[in-house]
Amino acid sequence: MPVRLAVAAGRIAGALSRMVGRGGTAVPGLVAERVDRRIIERLVAGLPDGVVVVTGTNGKTTTTKMITAILERSGMRVLTNPTGSNLARGVATALVGASRRGRVDADVAVFEIDEAAVRGLGPRLHPRMVVVTNLARDQLDRYGELDTTAGHLASAISCADCAVLNADDPMVAGLAGNTPALLFGAVDQIRATMPDDRSLYGHKTPSQLEGERQALVLSSIPEGDGQVCVVRLSGDELTIRLSVPGAYNAYNAAAALVAAGRLAVPAAIAVPALEAMRPAFGRGQVVAYRGRRVKLVLVKNPAGFNQAIRLLADDPVGGSVLVAINDEHADGRDVSWLWDARVEELAATRHRFGAGGVRAADMALRFKYAGVEAWSEPDFARALARAVEDASEGETVYVVPTYTAMLRFLELLLPGVKRSEAWS
Repeated sequence: MPVRLAVAAGRIAGALSRMVGRGGTAVPGLVAERVDRRIIERLVAGLPDGVVVVTGTNGKTTTTKMITAILERSGMRVLTNPTGSNLARGVATALVGASRRGRVDADVAVFEIDEAAVRGLGPRLHPRMVVVTNLARDQLDRYGELDTTAGHLASAISCADCAVLNADDPMVAGLAGNTPALLFGAVDQIRATMPDDRSLYGHKTPSQLEGERQALVLSSIPEGDGQVCVVRLSGDELTIRLSVPGAYNAYNAAAALVAAGRLAVPAAIAVPALEAMRPAFGRGQVVAYRGRRVKLVLVKNPAGFNQAIRLLADDPVGGSVLVAINDEHADGRDVSWLWDARVEELAATRHRFGAGGVRAADMALRFKYAGVEAWSEPDFARALARAVEDASEGETVYVVPTYTAMLRFLELLLPGVKRSEAWS
């Protein structure tokens, strides 16, 4: 009875929240947990194939979506949290929404979990596996130093049956402890474009042995808005055409393939699922808007910003680029990380730049010191209009926002579209 009561209370609260325009992505979970503090534990206990947790600094949303797509194509009923609500209340909300008569209507759950929240959720979820994408300095005002974040992840992994870890990130590769681990990575040429946090700040990192990885990215070549990558998986070389760009997404695909294999899903099912997957909003997605192609690339730390810079540098044509920086809680209040990114590399490109968001002036100053000419406009609607007007019809406009800035652009580019629809 307490489970059904908690689920009912959560659903009613979520419906009321949506009625008043608040979205309801966290309220159902918050209310359900008030009614039954163990609602998460009780609901996940009924999942036949358990829980997969995806965590790390960058790539959580895309990797979660990749694993979900693979498992759904294999015939599993998959529950996930696709709206970016990755704290305990978001997990509880997803479980409440999928519950029927006190049981979750799914075979397996694939949850993206925040790096700080994963320590507390690990013992509550008892995951079948924990997938860790990478670790990088991010929101130091909230997470603290990386050693602290690594401790959170290690604690969660100790509660899991196995871990899927990035072998090319030394802090990640050493997290398994006594938990069985499967590793993924890339050849040195690709790995050099994806430096771990210590390498990013000048430290030398010893190379890993290729034989240690269950999945190894051999190549990543841009193709249209996506890429063609080759991944060696258990001795077989798989060619995959992804609709998401960048070597970092080839890493995410490798992680998803290893996780799928652990769940007994063969590559013959996994590869078509990855190729059919469309990017989540803001993660390389292209939106048609006023006759232009608006391509959104989320950034939130130096490592992610450097990958966005690489994508821009790989475009020889050049276009209109709007970098929008916010400093709300979900972004991190401290934006000094802008000075750790290689913004100077943009000076040699043919792009035209603008700075937007709450901290537009900070981004404009960073552009100035990098030798990049840029305009500044903190108002989101006016900044987007200016960036679009600066491009010819049919051209690509790059919008490079932080998380909450991305949500503002969702309202402008796709009015009336819910987060759950945009993410899926």
